[in-house]
Amino acid sequence: MASLRNSSTRLESLWLQVQEPLFWLTADLRLAWVNRAWEQLTGSSAEEVAGLTCRAHGPTRAGDLPGLVGSFFPPPEALAGQPASVRTLIIHSSGERRWRRIEFRPFHDEQGTLVGLFGLVGSSDAPSGNSDAESQRLRTDLLQIREQLQQRHGFDSLIGAGPVHRRLLDQITTAVATTVPVLIVGEPGTGKRTVARTIHHQSSRRQAPILPIDCASLPAEVLERQLFGGELAARLTLPEGSSLMIGDILDLPRDLQSRLVATLDPHVRLLAMTAGDPEAALQSERLRPDLYYAVTTLVIRLRPLRERLEEIPLLAQHLLERANSRGGRQRGGFSESAISVLLAYDWPGNLRELARVIDEVHAQAAGDLIEADDLPAGIRGHLASAYVPPPLPPPTISLDELLTQVERRLIESTLQRARQNKSRAAELLGISRPRLYRRIKELGLPDVPEIADEAPLLNGTRSRDEG
Repeated sequence: MASLRNSSTRLESLWLQVQEPLFWLTADLRLAWVNRAWEQLTGSSAEEVAGLTCRAHGPTRAGDLPGLVGSFFPPPEALAGQPASVRTLIIHSSGERRWRRIEFRPFHDEQGTLVGLFGLVGSSDAPSGNSDAESQRLRTDLLQIREQLQQRHGFDSLIGAGPVHRRLLDQITTAVATTVPVLIVGEPGTGKRTVARTIHHQSSRRQAPILPIDCASLPAEVLERQLFGGELAARLTLPEGSSLMIGDILDLPRDLQSRLVATLDPHVRLLAMTAGDPEAALQSERLRPDLYYAVTTLVIRLRPLRERLEEIPLLAQHLLERANSRGGRQRGGFSESAISVLLAYDWPGNLRELARVIDEVHAQAAGDLIEADDLPAGIRGHLASAYVPPPLPPPTISLDELLTQVERRLIESTLQRARQNKSRAAELLGISRPRLYRRIKELGLPDVPEIADEAPLLNGTRSRDEG
């Protein structure tokens, strides 16, 4: 593509001198022109970004040009031809992070067809107001969380919110800083492999290989051959700093468990995973004590998605932007009705199922904004019979008020699932029954009588995806 500065028109020459950052997006969302102030704001030249497609996903690091251009993605109102503004994170080439508000002005031809969008980047980084649409608030919240993750932990892919998620991130950060074995426990689809790979790739071992072995999918003789024999005998005498990632370690035959402990090179880190209960496996002698104590130095437990109610909107937005980054039509976010449907579903397949659904709706949705009708019928069908939480609070709410609302929503939802059985609800929430009663009273929740059981509680017969 020719240089973005080939035009010699007087107007463009004047615009180049303007002190505020300016840019032009074509109707197909390609960055066609920027001025010098834009270059100074981003640390990137016009020639570097010439013709790059603006996709709806934020930046991840300095030098990420597609992510940088994605910072200037317009909100749905602007794409629909209306003036609009958006708050976004811009990462300078030096690594400095700046929040700015962008004003978009659409331009149309004589037939009313959108020909492009003119963008003006403001100098203020003040927080956005309550007028931001729900989809845009989610995108801004996601950018803020990614920034906090990057600054505190050095990675930004494990999206979540709340004190339990912060504790998880602290555990992962501890695992990154040490060399001890790690056991990652969680239901199928909760992201055990993602956590294991994050630990390896963020640690000082990142230059060494990580070798996966899946105990559940391989026959015993194949496992023995991979771990101890023939071509792969050297797998346990790997270069110093390597990691051995063992999936479904409770499925490793007992006669191989002690051999694994005895054969492990101290320079090879063990990252083990299981969907089962390691303590119960030890008691039932399914897991040998020597292997149990070898892998439980640091245990990281991942919650199922049904217990991460307050995180689902952010996770969905994160997965949507990941789909946007792969190309195709760009989806700006989710309507409130779509979020309500996502919150009402039980997600037996956890994050893996959510990712599959988001990829599906990204490919098939009718418009730029994901609506409830775009979601699969099997998920929409749960809305009529499930508890639907109230709309998410605006981002300007105080932290204490936000946490109180999240707690209220979680307790109400859990009581609904437990058919108002307080003992069962307390068990699901991981708190004592007296504490649950105390919180119900303090939050002003109604004391609804227990509903008599007419069917097995909590989908006890539902099949779960394995893996």
